[in-house]
Amino acid sequence: MQEVHKVTVSYKKIDDTLVLMHQFHGRIGDLPEIFGRLEAEAGDAKSGHPVVVHHWPLTDEEGRTMDVCIPLAHKIESDEYEVTTLEGGMAATAVHKGPYASISETYQKLIPEIYRHGHPVQENGREAYICLDLENPENTIVEIQAMLVSFEEKFATNLQRVLGEVDSEQVIAKMSDLEMETNQPQRSAVIAEALKKLDEVATDDQKYEILSPCGHQFPKELIEDMRKLYLETNSIDHVIEAMRNGHAFYPKLRREGNVIYDRKGPARREAFEKAETREEKMRATCFCPLLKDVWDEMPWTFCYCAAGWPKRLLEGILQQPVRVEVNRALTKGDDYCEFAIHLPDGVT
Repeated sequence: MQEVHKVTVSYKKIDDTLVLMHQFHGRIGDLPEIFGRLEAEAGDAKSGHPVVVHHWPLTDEEGRTMDVCIPLAHKIESDEYEVTTLEGGMAATAVHKGPYASISETYQKLIPEIYRHGHPVQENGREAYICLDLENPENTIVEIQAMLVSFEEKFATNLQRVLGEVDSEQVIAKMSDLEMETNQPQRSAVIAEALKKLDEVATDDQKYEILSPCGHQFPKELIEDMRKLYLETNSIDHVIEAMRNGHAFYPKLRREGNVIYDRKGPARREAFEKAETREEKMRATCFCPLLKDVWDEMPWTFCYCAAGWPKRLLEGILQQPVRVEVNRALTKGDDYCEFAIHLPDGVT
């Protein structure tokens, strides 16, 4: 636990939680009324403060899509709302006190601390509302729960699945020493050593199978519309064009024959344009907090992890497996990252 500009950052494991859930698209000002309806439905089964999952990619001028959840002590029957399980995981948390309108200031202190430890953060946010007082906003208390992308956990699981126990133990021997507060350079060094050992015992296909599910996953809520468009048009070219003109999360793809290329733009364009040194440009280009300042030391196979982003998107659209190659990468000494997505036979 560490104090950062009066914001206390804590890492904790959040268990899977049975909840009464209602998804809606709107604004924070709508929440008290929804909390009241859900809590009335939950009755004595309510077992905690309301939790809201924010679908950041689904934000527009009318608000944001949110999953409003009331924790339940036991399962109940509801005709109006969904009873489901809210998936848990490791979270970096910080408590925001005061008007909700200023919560971005707390996020701005929390996220750099998470990145200092090399932890990627999931695309959708989560907040627990201890008190949401819109009439007296100074009384508002919200626990931010930044759910983490657990690279080490996914890596260990996929190693076991693909290579078996003996080879897996050889690869991850030192990763068990990592703690949540381990600083990023040390975390990255241990991961780099594990990947060098992986290079000795695994084929390229095995490394791809192990690493491609380990990173960020393209938001499933943005895949659905492109899947529908593909079914309507039976044309991946129409889908590429729609993504080019659509949500900022969609990649700007180009197609050459049976291969689609996904060239990544800078993660922080303004910083990239102001950068004067190679190191400054790389910092502004790369999305991954694990890679900060270690691009030359990390085996390039690490970037099979990033290949999972377009892999999930294209496989979700086509409902078929695709193979994604790391065409260019900062870890290969290139100035940018580009992935080559090989389309299955018969895709038009």
